[in-house]
Amino acid sequence: MPSSIRFRKRALTRLLLTTCLTLTPALLMTACGGGGDDAVDEASQRPNSFPGNKNPADGFSESSTGDSNNANGLAKNEVRITLEVPSLLAPSAPRSRRNLRLVQPDQVRVYRTDHTLNPLSSTDTRTRQDDDGFTVIAFTDGQPVGPDVLIEAEYGGTTLRAFATDRDRDVKVNPFSEYLVRHGLGGYNATEFATVMDCVESTDSDGLCINKFVWSTLADQVQDFEIDIPDGTDLEGALAQLHSRADFAGYVTDMAGLAQVAPTSTSAISADSVTMNSVYFGLELGRSSRFSDTPAAQWATQRAYEERIENGGVAYIYPALSLSSLAVFDINVTSMAGDVPYERSTVTRFGDGDFDARGRSFWGINSHATSPSAASIVDRDRLLAGQSLYQSITDRNSTMPVGWTRNPFFLDAHILLSDDYPDSLLSARFSGGKAIELETDGEDYQRLDTLEAYYLSAFDISLAQSEAFDVATLKDDYNVVSFSAELGDATQPFRVESLVGTWSGTGPGDYTQAADARSLHRDASGAVGMSAPDRSDTAHVGRIESQLSAGDVYNGRLALLYDGISGSIRNQEGLGASNPQASLLAFNLDNPTHGEGLLLALEPGSGGPAEASYRLNGTLVGLGGDAQFLHHIDDGVLSITSVADAEAVVVLDGFQISETISSAQLQPPTRLEAGNMPLTYTASADRLTFSSGDGSLVLDGFISSDREFLVLRLRRTLPGGEAFLGLLLGARNDG
Repeated sequence: MPSSIRFRKRALTRLLLTTCLTLTPALLMTACGGGGDDAVDEASQRPNSFPGNKNPADGFSESSTGDSNNANGLAKNEVRITLEVPSLLAPSAPRSRRNLRLVQPDQVRVYRTDHTLNPLSSTDTRTRQDDDGFTVIAFTDGQPVGPDVLIEAEYGGTTLRAFATDRDRDVKVNPFSEYLVRHGLGGYNATEFATVMDCVESTDSDGLCINKFVWSTLADQVQDFEIDIPDGTDLEGALAQLHSRADFAGYVTDMAGLAQVAPTSTSAISADSVTMNSVYFGLELGRSSRFSDTPAAQWATQRAYEERIENGGVAYIYPALSLSSLAVFDINVTSMAGDVPYERSTVTRFGDGDFDARGRSFWGINSHATSPSAASIVDRDRLLAGQSLYQSITDRNSTMPVGWTRNPFFLDAHILLSDDYPDSLLSARFSGGKAIELETDGEDYQRLDTLEAYYLSAFDISLAQSEAFDVATLKDDYNVVSFSAELGDATQPFRVESLVGTWSGTGPGDYTQAADARSLHRDASGAVGMSAPDRSDTAHVGRIESQLSAGDVYNGRLALLYDGISGSIRNQEGLGASNPQASLLAFNLDNPTHGEGLLLALEPGSGGPAEASYRLNGTLVGLGGDAQFLHHIDDGVLSITSVADAEAVVVLDGFQISETISSAQLQPPTRLEAGNMPLTYTASADRLTFSSGDGSLVLDGFISSDREFLVLRLRRTLPGGEAFLGLLLGARNDG
């Protein structure tokens, strides 16, 4: 398949690392052997002093996923121990990242354990101190792979634990690692632990189980979460705070579950490599201190963008995802990596009711790039992986460079196959992040104050590239659903909109759009309202060339233009893509009518619904009097229980974020557990409308022609008067 990216140095480096980083654990790690004893007593009076370049508090690098790495000078079988404790345990010690304190351990020991977390036996290790006073442990038989070897560090009578399997070999022993020990490994029963260890101990002759490396990834990725532990907190208080963070606790649970899953053979991907065009849209809710002395409430959008690079020539970075089936040394694994440049817009609302809107000219171009990772294909239609995102830097040449760091997320994506070839990848994800003021230090950057804290609910639709896409491949008609947001309008500073409708073909790539549109907004006075704008129009879909080093090609990238939209000044207002069969199209909207968002076009012809269950993921926006809400559905289920009686049940579980506008109080993610809600539905050709008995909840949209997935708009009103509007993706769940 042709590549969609004409790489600059950053993108090329990431592609080259996709293979080697994914395989590093397989090539360098072996199971840890037993025997011997290692309990190291350290002098409790040793001063807690560390050279500045060894303190993981201040550094910032866009080549990092967030977890600082102090692995210099280590042999391949060695790990370095960095002990970080809550402030109550060492208030005068050097401050580390996430408001922890960096200390020297009083004692370190290593032992083998199981799901009971009890010490079972010793391991064969050697211990030394490096020149900076850190404890370095060498594993005679190689660094462990599974979760059965713990490193325990004691300080001031408090004991914390971490897994020896940490992928970057800089083992952070802190509340994050202790939480993982207690609730990850400690959350297994005997059977589950045995399943994980059977995978870990599998050999090439057994057909190596790639999920044996989940624990080395997980031990490393929990350290990427940007969650500050408040001053005056002890260990139990820190653990309680982490447990209350639904995104962090849920990530640990999901990844610990993934370690038990036996992945389907990667023959589900018949090609050696699949490159996909990505259509990405995300909505943020957060608080910002960028534009005022006190924090203010803020919405933001992220929309995929084609980044133009000029450096002795012109090149482009196109939003893209790569999947690779690798078979090296009898190890079969699906590797994935992506790079999505994006534009950002914001509207910040202050406590006095004033608002400030900033668009692309202020924010510039940013990028979401995922660290290459292994993924498991389950039941041939579901791809599961723990994903970390690289940090990025904007305003690099200004007086205030800004660093962007993002929390890991668990990817649960739906794969559509065509003749065993991945045709489409549909996903929605949730993560948190920060914008941090940076200070230049030579060629390096140091962290200063946090400028923004936000939570993101995003859609990522990736569609396989074509060899030579032709407009004639487009279908005569499509069913369409959209979700978008307009920020900063003088009358309605914040508005979200969703349309459900049809495209009727009038010629190759030309369509008449008939749409039922609904809008939810907050006006300049702060009042909340809903409306039904007219979105009838004429749409034009055309193909776009990709400029590659091998030449210009048409590989499935598309443009969408509307006749009825005025003020069109940019060539990126409706960028999109098609899968090779043109049964699914996706576009990023960016125009003065719809705002910024996502539009999906589905080939019609399903013949109506069947009794089936669908996993639901998606984004919901809620507005109340002095409150605003971002809900991300990630454990939702829609069950069509009876076609004859038109009965269905929906569960809308996931994460919820709420914010008080007047005080800019942002509540961290909590679990959203809505319970079972019975619905009745009406079907008209491919269109489905589900509604609750009192009409307070309505889902309407379309089912794909093969009945494999749904795209649904959600409208809901709560008893307190809060109104919600959003978009859900439903993937058929036959498991």
